[in-house]
Amino acid sequence: MPYKSLLILLFSFIVSGCSSRLPTEDEQQSNLVVYRDKMTEVEYISDATGMQWVSPALEISQYSKLLIEPVGLHQSATAVRQIPEPVLKRVSQRLTNVLKTELGQGVELVDRSGVDTATLKIMISRASTDMEDLQINEVLPYGALIGGAKALLGTRDRNVRILVESQLVDSRTDEILAERVGVILAKGILENDTVELEYEQIRDTVDRFTQDIVHFIRLTAYQATLNETEQG
Repeated sequence: MPYKSLLILLFSFIVSGCSSRLPTEDEQQSNLVVYRDKMTEVEYISDATGMQWVSPALEISQYSKLLIEPVGLHQSATAVRQIPEPVLKRVSQRLTNVLKTELGQGVELVDRSGVDTATLKIMISRASTDMEDLQINEVLPYGALIGGAKALLGTRDRNVRILVESQLVDSRTDEILAERVGVILAKGILENDTVELEYEQIRDTVDRFTQDIVHFIRLTAYQATLNETEQG
């Protein structure tokens, strides 16, 4: 292959292989959230970026209790060859359990709807893998050959991406109060394009991601407080 063609191939790998916590255009074709066109990029802490929307009409003073539904698993997420459905089910269970522990420290959790209760709905809506980002040494001519060959042969490490959609609604009316879309990103944990993901490989990443949703709830309350102050 001519050297120029190799460089074109190389940079196509760089572009397509770059992984981010932000949902891609394809991933934004969501299954739960409604106001995705109104979402803005929000970064709570370093490398915890996602898309979020908070209703300008939300009055947080109306809600003192939280109902957390079990994290759902959409069928779109279960058709990825390297990410077994049982692993995704364990991710769902882990998210549900950790969120109840984390959020239960700051708000009363209930198991039924009520006049002062908001419901947190969460869904794992998509899952995918992509190639690990190329390293700087692989951009050099010799490294480019190695990195490109590994990718073509399917032996390059792969990232795991799990799209998680969160929605806060009024527990009685289902009026949408806030929404967020984020990605559980585990970099380079699959050795090639055939090995299957094991739950223990991603457990720590899932636990860290729960903080995204905790921050989502806290920022929603903060934004609603600002809205009430401005309107008052």
